[in-house]
This record gives sequence, structure tokens and C-alpha cells, in this order.
Amino acid sequence: IFKIPECEEMRKLGFVDGGTASILSAADFSISLTRIAGAIFKDNEIIEVEEIPEVIEFYSATILEPLGDGKLAYNIQLFPRESEFKKFLPTEEIIIKMDEVRMLWGFRFRPNIETFGGVAMRFVEWFYATKFIETELDNGDIFVRDGSLQTGYKDEILLVRDLHSKAQEKNVYITGLSKSCRLITKNGDSLISLIDMIASEKYPKEKWYYHPIYKMTKADNLADVYFVKLHKEARSPFRFDIFLDQSNRLSQQEKEVIIANLAQNSNALSFPGYPYGLIKVDQLSRVGVREMEPQKIQLLSEFDPNIYEKYILPRIRSIDAHDLLNSIRKN
Repeated sequence: IFKIPECEEMRKLGFVDGGTASILSAADFSISLTRIAGAIFKDNEIIEVEEIPEVIEFYSATILEPLGDGKLAYNIQLFPRESEFKKFLPTEEIIIKMDEVRMLWGFRFRPNIETFGGVAMRFVEWFYATKFIETELDNGDIFVRDGSLQTGYKDEILLVRDLHSKAQEKNVYITGLSKSCRLITKNGDSLISLIDMIASEKYPKEKWYYHPIYKMTKADNLADVYFVKLHKEARSPFRFDIFLDQSNRLSQQEKEVIIANLAQNSNALSFPGYPYGLIKVDQLSRVGVREMEPQKIQLLSEFDPNIYEKYILPRIRSIDAHDLLNSIRKN
């Protein structure tokens, strides 16, 4: 456990996050609206992004469809909300086979189809992040994503490799900060809670970081895991990932430069110990509940009336009993 030093070597920080919400769904299809946002901080002040949109928006439509071998797959189609956003989408179509889903989620479990709006968000987040690093960050700058550096789906891994390649080409550090951590000890205790208890005795009312903890060395999860308490008044520490190849080459001094810059950005009174850059991109990318009903009305108006009556309406009615009961209660 080490104290986080004061930040004496300021670096530019780039943050990226995404938000998504389902507009319309049934058992076998889902349509979602997604936003991806980026923000840059220099000398602890937010600055304008220069060459890419601060926010991009797109719709994703997911359907369950049979493949040639008789097995099912999730087909996710991506539609930019503005034509200028198209170049920030990695593809127009993502195919995820049911076998791949079962490997990740468990053989007997099939996630709700709305989940795949979040999958589309992750794919586009990685692709947007690569463009973000390419155009907005420079040598020694620090990229921070909301969440860990772990990946899941096969095609997602390919996008992350492109991100790694671009970051190494420009010598930009790839990091991720997670709001939650489920790592446990051999005895079944929460690892981060245990470290927090020990660190609080050693460094009461101090910023600290703990490393090494765990190195993820699988081809799809190349991350070196740290625990960080970024403000002396922080309620809790967070999991912090640095891209493994970069972390392995860093001196302790350079690691502390990265962590100290993140701590310097984590002084917001509303959430001490959490980077303000991540608060900002969360605000920019969040898809609000109040947006959903107008979006749904607009979307339904676009359907051909015959297709709506024959295919869409019966599917919606198959799962909207809860909504009907809620409307009865309100009345």
C-alpha cells in the first residue's frame, strides 16, 4: 500500500463513457437509443474536443434469427442518428451466436434481448475511444474509460486490439476505473473491502493505492489491476486497470504520475474520490427516462401500418402486461 503523491507533472486526461436505454422491446426484438461521450481535461480544466463530436448517438435494433445450421444468433443492426456519426460506428451489423452467449452467461441462461443494446454500446465505445485517442490525445496523455478493461465477445476483442495498437503508437496510457469490484479472497471476502480496512489503519485520511493485486493475462483481458483511493474523504476505493503491456513497462514513479493525475481530477464536492471527467461524460451520455416515451411514439409512427399490426403489436402485447397494470393503478 502506497500513498498517492501530489500531482507535480500534469498530463492531459481523456474520458469516455456510454449510456443506453431500450425504447421498444419484445421477447425476440429490441430497439435501443445509445449515446457515447468524450471529454478532455488539461491542467484540471475541461477543454474542447477538436476533431471528433463530443457526443454521438445511434439506434441499435436487435433480433433473434436462425442461422443456416439451425442455431440461433442475435443480429444487432446499428443506425447513426446523424449521418456524421456513421464513421464512429465500427460496423452496421454485429452477429453474436447463441453458443458464444452461453459461454459467457451460462449454458442454461439466456439474457433478456434488451441486454444487447448494452453490447452494441460497448462495441461503439471501444471504436469511438480509438478515434478519440487518435485525434485528441498525445504522447504521455492518459485515457480513462468508465469500467474495467475486460472484454467478452469475440468481435469486441478485435476492437480492443485496435485500441491497444493506436494507444501504443501514440504512447497514450489506457486505463479504466470501475465503480464496483467483485474480486474476492480465497476465504470468500471482498478483496477491495479488506484492503480498504488495512489501508485505513495505515493511512487514515490519506489518498493511497494498492498494487500488485491481479494481472489478467488472457488474450481478451490484458489488464493490471490496482485499487485506488483518490481523495482523503472518499467513501471507498475503486478498482483501477492499466493496460497490462504498458503497466509492465512502467516505473513506479510513472505509475504514480498516472494515479496522481487521476486523483487531481477527483476533487468534486459532489463525489470526492471519483474523477470529475467520468462524472462529466456520464452526464453527457446518459439517456433519460423522460426521453423514452417521445422516442417510442416517434419510432412507432415510422412503421408501415400493416407491418405494425401484423408483427410489432402482437409482440409488444406479449410482454406489456406490467405496463397495463401500472396504468390501471395510476388511474
